[in-house]
Amino acid sequence: MNIFHCTKLYLAQTTPFFVAVLFLLSHAHGDDIQKQIDALRKQLLEMEENTSGMREELDDLKSKNQDWLTEERAEEFRLLVQDLLADADSRASLVGDGLLGGWSNGFFLASSDGRFKLNIGGLVQERYMQSYVRVGLQGGADRWRGGLENSRTRLNISGHIFDKNLTFLFQPGFGYLDPHAISNSPLLRIGARFWDAWVKYKINDEWSAKLGTFMLPFTKESLIPDTRQLAVDRSLLDYRLGLGRSTGIQFTWLRDGTRVFLSTSNGALPLRGLEQIENPTPPWAALSEDTDWSVTARAEFLLEGEWSQFNQFTSLPGSQRARMLGIAFHAQNQERGTNSGASADHIGLTADYSMNFDGASFFVSGTFHNIKNFVSQVTNTDMIGYTIQGSQYISDDTELFMRYAGGGPIQDQDLGGQAQILTSGANWYIDGHQFKVTSDLGWSFGEISSVLANQMLGWRGSPNRNAEWVLRAQLQLEF
Repeated sequence: MNIFHCTKLYLAQTTPFFVAVLFLLSHAHGDDIQKQIDALRKQLLEMEENTSGMREELDDLKSKNQDWLTEERAEEFRLLVQDLLADADSRASLVGDGLLGGWSNGFFLASSDGRFKLNIGGLVQERYMQSYVRVGLQGGADRWRGGLENSRTRLNISGHIFDKNLTFLFQPGFGYLDPHAISNSPLLRIGARFWDAWVKYKINDEWSAKLGTFMLPFTKESLIPDTRQLAVDRSLLDYRLGLGRSTGIQFTWLRDGTRVFLSTSNGALPLRGLEQIENPTPPWAALSEDTDWSVTARAEFLLEGEWSQFNQFTSLPGSQRARMLGIAFHAQNQERGTNSGASADHIGLTADYSMNFDGASFFVSGTFHNIKNFVSQVTNTDMIGYTIQGSQYISDDTELFMRYAGGGPIQDQDLGGQAQILTSGANWYIDGHQFKVTSDLGWSFGEISSVLANQMLGWRGSPNRNAEWVLRAQLQLEF
């Protein structure tokens, strides 16, 4: 409706009213004028009442419209709830007397009251390795050697019992009997074993205690799980200086941006010397030759980000910036026995710094050990290890990485020179860490002495510099 029609309509409606007013004014006399004014006032009041009624009708219509919108939203919420319930039914179902079972980042069984839960998962790491040694071979060994292997095949059984504060983990399966064994060890083979086996109780919001077999809280490389490494495996030096697993008790304290691990155990397996001990594969017996005492302590400081970001070496695209600093100490006094002869006591220190960015990561660490009687002809030696690595996503599921790691004995020629290895490769995350392919190529710029050689990692050992390289590819399936 244009302004002309609006004006015309307005005049048509108001003209009779003004004509009446003029007529009354022209014929009014004395008191009649007052009566006429009262009549006009009455008409105005009636018009106001009509206007008020119309306003109430409009408010009622508006309210009904809002109720209609509210009902529409409520219907949408009902449909959403139905979809969520259907999804929950597909993940979990009642079995027997109130027992829940299904899939939630793994298969599980749980009681309906939440007091008991059993998670059942597994890991398969299929690895291909090709090794080349240019010089320094003995006994007519092949320069080229390669093949396929099941490096780790295990079950992951975890959950809580009686209370969510009482948790457990057990990992039986098949793998290298001694991942830290030197190149000529008879235990450098794959057999039945287990990895972690512990029970943990959360005492309160700050303290928890863990008892059993677990990775000692020393180097960051060791504490990152086997399935969350950046390369195919940890660095060569970490398998000699990273302490590995032991049986003991560990207390953890957590507050704000600080957490501390305190552990006493049967000691570190890789640093008891090169002589063979009775059984390097868990489970261990209490009276086996190990240590008189052993103490490990680690402190971590979260400078930025979340703790969960440092459960792996990679940083996903879209992740927030995060930084963490870690320092650790270890000391042990070895028991004297027929296998070891003189006591191989030692003290170790390590420090590491981690940074995560949006799709990129950086990590650097250094480790030092002083060891007494590491081998019979060396009564005192110092060993060092260092690692620098970084990664960068080039797409949502493809990540490139590079690592430089080295170290070894720093003053004893009888133990050989220091290793220096450059490793570069890529991760293809088909379905995150649960299903991924990792491939890397390692070049040795130093010596790989018999003290450091580790065929599980592909390094057979060579006393000559620039004489060895290893190509590896690994398919990982975790559920």
